[in-house]
Amino acid sequence: MPHLTSNIFDELKEKISGDIFTDKLRRLMHSTDGSIFKVEPICVIYPKSRKDVVETVDFCRKYGFTIHSRGAGSGLCGSAIGKGIVLDFTKYMNRLIEIDYENRYFICEPGYRFGELEALLKGKGLFFPPDPSSGEYATFGGMYGTNASGAHSVKYGNVADYILDAEIVLSTGEIYSLSQLEEADYEDLPVQFKELYNIYLENKDAIESSYPHIRYNVAGYNLKGIVENGKLNIRKLIAGSEGTLAVVTKLKFKLEPKPEFDSLVVAYFNDIISSAKAVQKLMPLKPAGIEIMDKSLLKIAKESDDSLKDKIPLGIDNVLLIEFDSGSKEEVEEKAVMAKKILEEERLASSSFLAIEEEEKNKFWAIRKAAVPILYKLKGEKKILALIEDAAVPLDNLVPYFEGTYDLLNKHQVEFVVYGHIAKGLMHTRPLLNLKDPEDVAKLKAIADDFFELIHSLGGAISGEHGDGRIRSCYIAKQYSNIYHLFLKAKSLFDPYNLLNPEIKTYHDEYQVLKNLRYGEDYKSSTVIQPLLKWNEEFISEVEKCHGCSKCTTVTTATRMCPIYKFTRDEAAAPKAKANILRYLISGEIDDSSIYESAFQYVIDHCVNCGSCYKECPSNVNIPKLAIEARSQYAKKFGTSLEKKLLVNAELAGRYTRKFSSILNAPMKLKPVRLIAEKMVGISAEREPVIFPKNCLYERVKRYEGEGEIKVLYFAGCYASYIRPEIGEAAIKVLNYLGMQVITPNQHCCGLPMLSKGMVKDAENKIKENLQSWKKLVYDVDFIVVTCSSCGLSLQEEWSYLSSDSIITVIKQKLIHISALVNKFSDRVTFKAPTNLKISYHMPCHLKVQKEADSSILMLKNVENIEVENLNSHCCGMAGSWGISAKNYDLSIKIGTPMTEKLNKSTSHLGATDCPTCRIQMEHLSFKKIKHPIEILAECIVEK
Repeated sequence: MPHLTSNIFDELKEKISGDIFTDKLRRLMHSTDGSIFKVEPICVIYPKSRKDVVETVDFCRKYGFTIHSRGAGSGLCGSAIGKGIVLDFTKYMNRLIEIDYENRYFICEPGYRFGELEALLKGKGLFFPPDPSSGEYATFGGMYGTNASGAHSVKYGNVADYILDAEIVLSTGEIYSLSQLEEADYEDLPVQFKELYNIYLENKDAIESSYPHIRYNVAGYNLKGIVENGKLNIRKLIAGSEGTLAVVTKLKFKLEPKPEFDSLVVAYFNDIISSAKAVQKLMPLKPAGIEIMDKSLLKIAKESDDSLKDKIPLGIDNVLLIEFDSGSKEEVEEKAVMAKKILEEERLASSSFLAIEEEEKNKFWAIRKAAVPILYKLKGEKKILALIEDAAVPLDNLVPYFEGTYDLLNKHQVEFVVYGHIAKGLMHTRPLLNLKDPEDVAKLKAIADDFFELIHSLGGAISGEHGDGRIRSCYIAKQYSNIYHLFLKAKSLFDPYNLLNPEIKTYHDEYQVLKNLRYGEDYKSSTVIQPLLKWNEEFISEVEKCHGCSKCTTVTTATRMCPIYKFTRDEAAAPKAKANILRYLISGEIDDSSIYESAFQYVIDHCVNCGSCYKECPSNVNIPKLAIEARSQYAKKFGTSLEKKLLVNAELAGRYTRKFSSILNAPMKLKPVRLIAEKMVGISAEREPVIFPKNCLYERVKRYEGEGEIKVLYFAGCYASYIRPEIGEAAIKVLNYLGMQVITPNQHCCGLPMLSKGMVKDAENKIKENLQSWKKLVYDVDFIVVTCSSCGLSLQEEWSYLSSDSIITVIKQKLIHISALVNKFSDRVTFKAPTNLKISYHMPCHLKVQKEADSSILMLKNVENIEVENLNSHCCGMAGSWGISAKNYDLSIKIGTPMTEKLNKSTSHLGATDCPTCRIQMEHLSFKKIKHPIEILAECIVEK
């Protein structure tokens, strides 16, 4: 490592257009991936172009820095981390350059994600067959770098089978395309490629005979067949090289026609050996994929999805998912029946059934795709580890593979779980170890060594699809004892300066698996802050829950996840970044006072408390709560800005300004006045002023409305109380129509706006004021109903962050969103729209993360003459009061535009949403009238 000066990177900053970061926090955010390792880089660069990459390579060659290409950071082997410069392609070099549907290919930059392509190809009759479980967020650069495969690779092969061309940059700064090298005659090849050509010809027999006789092998370098018909073909050599031979800057892949039909057989087994034998019997049917999941994974799946409880029998050891696909419906059905018949005749499966409905099939595949992260929900200090999860053996050796693996782990007295691509001879075995325990740390190498010997003895490969990384590189020399010297030569030809990921593939350190652990026997953690929220002593464990799977960096609508990350693609916005920096805080990697520094709070402030990551994170890491804690610590020390205080006080403004709001409204409509206000308090001048009607809800309705056996406490929230009281009136009207008595007591803000800004004391006071006002009403009523989705989240989730009073539990038990309550009792009455009405509905983030999230859609769909379109888009971009701030306005609009464009293009008569700030954004960006669903329903009451 060269001697660093404070301005050494200034030289590079002048030459590239991308971002360069050398600050401690940014480097730490890129020090981990989905593996067990942690290596802090010296610098992080987000290149914007090939030129940026070349300039970076030249800079690294000049100063001796190593280069580490990084995609989503979801890799399990530690290949995307390193001590030098991390090149992160996800922020800028993430474009789809071209897609040709007729000729079936696409060209992209390395940061383009599989999930984006999948969404684009929907309905086009084409697909990209290799489908790793991390595909929704994995990048094509990363997938090519590891030669990824997936559940259907038994039929369709690996990523390398679909590469048509790629643009690569060597550590010399030279730029080549693979097609350019393939088309060149021997005489025209650059010197290093001539030498590679000669190496192959001189060692052809040794090369072709040294690889295991299996289809799925990414261990070492793939030198097989690199000379074909007198031409050099290195597509499959670069594939799976994990960034050690070149930096890939552009990729071209072929697409395939998508089979129209598929069938799925779900088979249950009492032991793993029966499963292995079943696979051997079923392979002649040429399945698209066969996946295995063991009892540990199934147990968690049943606990997380009630609908699976009846589908997964008690006492079974494992399940096989056996899929067939084809352009013929008859063919897939016939093969499924044949598979089921084979299992019955051979008496291998304890039971089996055909999954017919698409939803049912998707649920089983969803469990398998989420297997890695979902297993992190296992309780206790021991966690599943990616250690021996990637070996592949010939199918004939499946039985001794299973038997040997079970014997090995039982010998080391380690619990484990099993899942994976059994039809490929590839089983993902995850031992449960506590890497804070020295005894378990010591087992890493012992288990890995024994496992390699087992796999090698069975004619298998130690790395089947995830790569070698820091876990398995030490076994490459043993795996390929005859040709390992050729790997070293190939590395030196591509990378003569040894700059490209030098600790991977050709780096031999038998103890590498024990080094640079994220945790380890020296790891210590402590609560360096006095928590302001209620954690029940779980603050540290919550921080350490995140294992870096990168699902929170999904950019499609497949998940809501983090709206800020989706539209900035900046690592600082990723939910995992918050967990990362907090882990470094509690472990002492950064100073205790770091939490008060602007760089730390910059990362924290990228959480807008939408709650989506908490709901959709496979490990349910409560990132929003962690962010609130960090923000609250800062607010406690430095106070809260005037802007934030104004943004969270809709209740105060409604109570005391509504009588003369009409007088204030006229000047506030003037843009110059709003511009002055923006400069003074930071509220965007582009936002329309909030109008408070003269009479609030409590002046329009009585404390007790209606009669009936069912008593409801209505918590209206600030919006329905002071800004749109007609929502509250509609709610009460509907509930009265359902035969309920509605009690609307004196009430105050739910406290969520304050809490999201770190104003803990203010939020606590609001909770106390509400409880004081409600008193025993909470115990007397049958339901506590809300019309605002954010208020619902606050009462359901966040009140318990600030109070451990037993009444909070009662409130959570009785709390219900109004549409869910209507649905419970809708059979009592009739709702009918006066005329045919089409409604475009946007589900708020804060409703999506609650129970019965689709209750408003169901409620409206049950009304005669109403058609409902689910906009099914991203977050609206408001994120409570976040989008009202001038500094956030542009990004807020960018986030909200996809949803509002769908709304504007739809044929609906009006839009609907349950969230006040979603409504503000929709009204701001759409020409259509926006209403709360309960307002619409109130207009559909059929008078008796």
